Amino acid sequence: MKKLRTVFAAAALLLASSAFATTGPEKVSPKVKAMFEKNFTQASDVNWEKKDDFYFASFKLNATEISAAYNENGDLVGISRIIETAQLPLNITMAISSKYEGYTVDKTATEVTYDGQTSYYINVQNDKQILRLKCNSNGDTVINNKTKK
Repeated sequence: MKKLRTVFAAAALLLASSAFATTGPEKVSPKVKAMFEKNFTQASDVNWEKKDDFYFASFKLNATEISAAYNENGDLVGISRIIETAQLPLNITMAISSKYEGYTVDKTATEVTYDGQTSYYINVQNDKQILRLKCNSNGDTVINNKTKK
């Protein structure tokens, strides 16, 4: 579970930040690079970062910023991207509007796919707090993080 959280956190950070702009062949193993090129043939502006036992690629694909996580064996373990909240599944939109009435929803969300399951991370806020919600496509939401204003 700790590695799963590391993958999610690092993928989200890579996607949301341009601080990882260093590239070069020393940042990624040949096996991982070969698998990435096979998975994402149209990728451009690829940047690599290694964290623990994972390689993270941030890149553009069809004008969309995407991050992908690979393990040492070259297996794709997760993908994330920033989407507009208008692109969220309807179940999530309905669940948030009813459960968090009076909260303002951020304009973007992070979509993370790991182990065949897609989760969405969305920030909502009111006058007192900011909540980081984790939602799945059927509309189930849990508070992932809570910050007081």
